[in-house]
Amino acid sequence: MERIRIQSAVSESGRRVVGRLLPGTDLIRGIEEMCGRAGVVCGNIVSVIGSLTEATIVYAVADEAGKIGIRYSDPTRIRGPLELLACQGMIGRSADGGTSVHLHGLMSTPDMTVFGGHFIEDANPVLATAEILIQESRDVRMVREPDEETGFPLFKFHPETP
Repeated sequence: MERIRIQSAVSESGRRVVGRLLPGTDLIRGIEEMCGRAGVVCGNIVSVIGSLTEATIVYAVADEAGKIGIRYSDPTRIRGPLELLACQGMIGRSADGGTSVHLHGLMSTPDMTVFGGHFIEDANPVLATAEILIQESRDVRMVREPDEETGFPLFKFHPETP
């Protein structure tokens, strides 16, 4: 029988924040600033579309030395211009209390080659626009911290206590 394991919390409230990042803004830093200005502490990045000048991502690769047989690749830089086809992610707190944005996405080059992965900070400048929809989760606490089982920093979800 298959073993099902979860760790979750239920959010009953939250706002939606919509906006765009302007040319030259870093994708991750811009989302952090958008959240800061709107007072969003935890939530989901439902959608991001637009374009990037270039992108830098990491992705899972096999590694027998890893706790679960994988590790993240070295950063891979993809030269643009790039069409930002789809992104989604999570917003929460890091273990030290700062904002943590975990964003994955797909992008295509002018010859329609598609790349995907985990965006890293300070390496994904917006070209024309990045249009974003964020769904806030007000009554949960999402903290990205080291995970013993996997060896990766992962979000842990907790009900927010008043």
